[in-house]
Amino acid sequence: MIKIEALTFQYPGTKQSILRDINLQIPPGSLTLVTGASGSGKSTLLRCINGLIPHFSGGVITGQISVFGLDPIKDGPQKLAAEVGFVFQEPEAQFVYDIVEDEIAFALENAGTPYKLIHEKVEEIIQKLSLEDIRHETIKQISGGEKQLVAIASALVGGKSLLILDEPTSQLDPQTADKLLTYITKLKEDLGLTIIIAEHRLERLLPYTDNFLFMQQMESPLFGSPREILTKIDPVPPLIEIAKKLKISPLPVKVEDFPIMETEFPSLGSVSHFDETTNAQPPILSIRDLSVTINRQEILKSINLQLNKGEILNLIGPNGAGKTTLLRSILGLTPKTGQITLNGQNTEAMDFQNIIQQIAYLPQNPNDLLFAETVFEELLITLKNHGMQKSPSELIGFLTRFGLEGKQDAYPRDLSIGERQRIALAAIIVVKPKIILLDEPTRGLDYGAKKALQTLIEDWANQGMAILLVTHDIEFAATVADRVVILEEGKLVFTGKPKLAFTNFYPYQTQTARLFPNTGWIIPQDVTFEK
Repeated sequence: MIKIEALTFQYPGTKQSILRDINLQIPPGSLTLVTGASGSGKSTLLRCINGLIPHFSGGVITGQISVFGLDPIKDGPQKLAAEVGFVFQEPEAQFVYDIVEDEIAFALENAGTPYKLIHEKVEEIIQKLSLEDIRHETIKQISGGEKQLVAIASALVGGKSLLILDEPTSQLDPQTADKLLTYITKLKEDLGLTIIIAEHRLERLLPYTDNFLFMQQMESPLFGSPREILTKIDPVPPLIEIAKKLKISPLPVKVEDFPIMETEFPSLGSVSHFDETTNAQPPILSIRDLSVTINRQEILKSINLQLNKGEILNLIGPNGAGKTTLLRSILGLTPKTGQITLNGQNTEAMDFQNIIQQIAYLPQNPNDLLFAETVFEELLITLKNHGMQKSPSELIGFLTRFGLEGKQDAYPRDLSIGERQRIALAAIIVVKPKIILLDEPTRGLDYGAKKALQTLIEDWANQGMAILLVTHDIEFAATVADRVVILEEGKLVFTGKPKLAFTNFYPYQTQTARLFPNTGWIIPQDVTFEK
């Protein structure tokens, strides 16, 4: 059993405790979902359980923690490592080797496991998580989602008793996320593995969850069964939102539990796989016959795509499909063939400085954009690089729109990944670009922060900015997209209306679409009938 009593923790240099009087017991062989607003202490709690806090972070900690008889506060992560596998929010931070297969084998090698057994265990986990195609690739060459899978494989391969995952599905496509969760749930059932997962995308985790821990800032957390806690919190996943709206009890935690509705639904009609929206104005960005080959592997294959002024275009597809490569190609960061025109001008004839004056890019890892000592300085650096100025009061008001009020003097890398994501986003938007490229912008964001991001994106579009949004967060995409493009194995397989993309293509169906098939309903607000 994992037992926590009167746990309180305060980071060094801060005035308030991020954890206050935490008391809970987690039974062995269970899966516990930890959620709550960004900055509520989810990652901090996980790091207390495996001893990283206070041994690496410093700070003041009181109370008691017992993890299968070990004391993380006393014993530290060195002793806990034999029993606890841990995957960080940012898997890039924990890699040791350059090659995928070597990284997965590292924990076994470090424990002195015989070579034959290492080979067998590595082979098994590679097969289970479908990593065969990238096993010999370098870590830096694979996608963000693939990095998450490699980090999880490295944690699982050692045969731990406790697996702690911090935002493990934030960069995974829906199919891969389901496959991963099914696999670790099977390990829980077959081997008695205890699992603790911090995650904002509750719709993915609820079907697998035994215990639900909802962290609250400045208040005691809520702990109990998923159905018990979901009645007490808001916002909630679409399935729960619809069930509450229809007064369904008990609350269904998976789509299959939702009762059959005896009513007539509208029919969606036929589906066209390539339904390009006509626009009276020429596109602000045009991509023609774009192909990209890296290390003799063709990543993108003859891509043709247009982005219009004031449009929110959502690009979805499985991990490794080439989505990030497409964004980098638009900026000229990747060798390519084909033609890209920006406002009618071939980007080959433009210098890089001219391109980034017009196109802002938020990469998957916000740390790539954070260099300054304070949040305020991050904005000042961007403005200076673009030859622009804003008053301090303007910048403070600007940060408030991103939910960063009071953070202007904070060191960016000390903040949560969700807060860092918003800082990086603020830094690229402060210069008012014409085109915004967003690569997984909801990573680390809670429901409230995603709603605020939706408002910002829609506001930018209303101002005439064009947004190309790459995300695996299908529920979020369905709320903002004007048009959807699906990229698979380097090829465009669909372009058209969101209600077609999120209803007819199984891996990308929203919960609403699964509840009410063939209606064109993709978000809870679409559901209009009375029970």
